[in-house]
Amino acid sequence: MMPVDSPRAQDGTFEGEIPVRIPLALLLTLKDLDTPEDPRELEEVDLSLNLRRRLGLSSVVLKQIRRYEDYDGDVGAAEVASLFELIAKRIDAPEIFASTGCRVTHEAIGRNARVTLRLGWRLIPLGLRRILAWRRVKKIGRRLSPSSEVRIAKGINGLVIERGLPALSTAGKGGGGCEIVSGIIDESFRTYRAGEGDVSHPQCEASGDDHCLWVFEANPGATPSATPSADPSTTPD
Repeated sequence: MMPVDSPRAQDGTFEGEIPVRIPLALLLTLKDLDTPEDPRELEEVDLSLNLRRRLGLSSVVLKQIRRYEDYDGDVGAAEVASLFELIAKRIDAPEIFASTGCRVTHEAIGRNARVTLRLGWRLIPLGLRRILAWRRVKKIGRRLSPSSEVRIAKGINGLVIERGLPALSTAGKGGGGCEIVSGIIDESFRTYRAGEGDVSHPQCEASGDDHCLWVFEANPGATPSATPSADPSTTPD
């Protein structure tokens, strides 16, 4: 497993375990983003001198991906926190985390459920689709942050996570670690055809607030699209 060398990952505050598919999704997303469309570009790149730009193609990351793929279980929150901290150093960290959230959600819903939703979403009232979307977000959020309180925000279309978000707290300041939850919300609402809009993150524990808050802000007059969302992952369900 990837070494846990972060001081914050070693101080005993990262409790619980996280499904291995979450750190695996993060590394696969990193690898995808670091792989150029034209493979010939890699012939002109010295990875030892461009490790930050091509971290997803390094031997360490590729080896860790294989280990996670062969492992069927949970990973300690401290290990995942160390991984998030490493990714947070990237200038494109928010994009990596958001894309990881989409990938995790896509895989969690499963192919059969996506087909059912794609064919029969018009038969489900919009209000119910939104409830189902938030339930999915909450379920994944609890897996991502096992020692935190995760709940739907009352009175607004949002999600609250209190007491840590352990795996993300190392990546919160400047790294955009909380964007993984934004990606989870975005993909859930897209899959359940629960409305078109944008996800905002107005409150964050890493910025001094007493909890993290994400809000789905529906576009006025927008109607759910019947077009299936793009597959953000090439991994099987």
